[in-house]
Amino acid sequence: MSQKTSVAVLNESTVNDFVQDSDAFEKCVDEQFKMFDSKGNGAVSRADIRRGYGRLMALEYEKQSEEEINSLNDSIFERFDEERNGTLSREQFRRFMKEMMLAMARSFGDVPVQVALEHDSMLMKAVEHELSRG
Repeated sequence: MSQKTSVAVLNESTVNDFVQDSDAFEKCVDEQFKMFDSKGNGAVSRADIRRGYGRLMALEYEKQSEEEINSLNDSIFERFDEERNGTLSREQFRRFMKEMMLAMARSFGDVPVQVALEHDSMLMKAVEHELSRG
């Protein structure tokens, strides 16, 4: 694994509070979009999303089968690629990230969960956001 990783503890409110802080959340989403946009053309492709899953979620995604990852990718583009051109615009990516983060928050619930995260992942950004607020 090329990315630095850490173990962090988070729960539903960690992620929800981050998403609700629209300035902080949108800044991080814009940073992620720039990292995902491999061609620098203002669009994120299926291949870009696939390469960047570790920045989106906990490292457990690596345990998913090829079929599960393909199905996830298909679902993302079916839901958010309104033009059906195989790419997500910045706004489509922003909506995808918000929906995905809120879904992950619901899955964590109120009980603190310990997860391995890449340092530049959105979940790590949520943890850092929580820590910065004391």
